[in-house]
Amino acid sequence: MLIRHLQPTDQPAYAALWHDMLSDQGDYFRIALADEPEPRIPTGYSAGSFTLGAFDPCGELLGSVSLDRNRQTKLRHKALLFRMGVRRSAAGQGVGRALLQQALASAAQESGLHHIMLTVLANNSRAIRLYTSAGFRLSGSEPYSVNINGNLIEELHMTCHLPLTPGNQSGF
Repeated sequence: MLIRHLQPTDQPAYAALWHDMLSDQGDYFRIALADEPEPRIPTGYSAGSFTLGAFDPCGELLGSVSLDRNRQTKLRHKALLFRMGVRRSAAGQGVGRALLQQALASAAQESGLHHIMLTVLANNSRAIRLYTSAGFRLSGSEPYSVNINGNLIEELHMTCHLPLTPGNQSGF
């Protein structure tokens, strides 16, 4: 498996991945396919932000995760991890874990970045276990946050504090 930063040329593969995931696993995401019928790589290749993709040996995009760092002066020590997903056909093969580990390793190299936040729907126990195993801890929740086919799902807020490394010690 190859994990790398997505580029503009990966847009068609990214759109297909998210179309499939929102169609097949929509109960685990706060967005619906109707809200974004043509999903775009969300981070826009700006400094402190990236989207990673995991590719199989044949070049198929199996999963992705995005990280977007706050740009405001007083909030630059924080970033949001979002849009993490893995094709159902690749579930249980370590794709999500590898994506998450690479995202956190890349984030740890960002100067002054110490705090990663994410949200996850409470019905997504597999993702919650993965995030917890990577060091994320529950920091809050929003009951009745997302309406999926008439079911009001709680959204959990989780945070992870990055260890201080030579790459991220300054700017805090």
